[in-house]
Amino acid sequence: MQVSVITPVYNAAGFVSRSVKSALQQPETAEVLLVEDGSPDNAVEVCRELAATHDRVHVFRHPDGKNHGAGASRNLGMRQSTCEYIAFLDADDYYLPGRFSTAKEIFEANPDCDGVYEAVGMHVESEAGLQRWTNAGRSIRRLTTMKRRVSPGELWEALIDSGKFGYFQLDGLVLKRSVLEKSGRMVEALRLHQDTEFMMRLALAGRLLPGGLDVPVAMARVHDRNRVSAPRTAEQKYRDRMQMWMELYGWCKQRGRSQVRQRIMDEMVEATISIGRMGNNSRSALRRRALRVIQLLRWLGEHPGLALDPQFRHSISAISRPQKRGQEATT
Repeated sequence: MQVSVITPVYNAAGFVSRSVKSALQQPETAEVLLVEDGSPDNAVEVCRELAATHDRVHVFRHPDGKNHGAGASRNLGMRQSTCEYIAFLDADDYYLPGRFSTAKEIFEANPDCDGVYEAVGMHVESEAGLQRWTNAGRSIRRLTTMKRRVSPGELWEALIDSGKFGYFQLDGLVLKRSVLEKSGRMVEALRLHQDTEFMMRLALAGRLLPGGLDVPVAMARVHDRNRVSAPRTAEQKYRDRMQMWMELYGWCKQRGRSQVRQRIMDEMVEATISIGRMGNNSRSALRRRALRVIQLLRWLGEHPGLALDPQFRHSISAISRPQKRGQEATT
């Protein structure tokens, strides 16, 4: 088993050396592809030095030398990779010994397997980074993993309902190149959540199996420059999340997956209602309902085509049914 490890690099000059060395220590790593994404620090010089020192390390940049985001950088890495198996490693994270050993066994025992996902641990780099992480509402769980083993056919729904079943990270995923023909690569228009949307498409398009869910195969660093913990308003978080759902919904719509589309639409409607609820607990029930309706109309105004979508009408019909006595006070 030979693996192409893809690492997008942005403002990570202080971390990328350890990341690369941890990948090179794995006997299955045939190449490490560093995609430098227009960093403001000296990351490109560090990457070039690593490539000059290690013949398995290769450096790429976008043609214009500018920042294009993690999704575009990973896509460039996937296009340039040469191995049958592809793995990902963020420039500020690192693999643990034996990273690919379980995945290798699963692929060998299951020829129809398109990907293997495993647990990822948390490495807290600094208290300042941890404080910023928690301020952003991020979980401080020391192990990011699926809470139970699910069949490949149920994985997509388990990922949508991640608060209940957990989720996995890109650092813990290995996939066969061939599955990309069915799933497609990452949506470059998404600056956040492009990895989440990509993994849901993989779960829908391919056959992903769980590996080790109790012990990490990689460590994700928490520091004061994590992109996902940058301060954002509730409105920004809502819009970033909704953009992700809309991209996934559009992909499913092209493939006629009505059941999946309905589940995603329910999530979008619930998210829209939730943003309308915020800060309104002291208002009357009638006022809260009115604000939620206004938020839904606002969203519909931005996407008028949804008015004719049967999934949208079904979701609206479901939330319009009379609630049980006392339920409104808690919603």
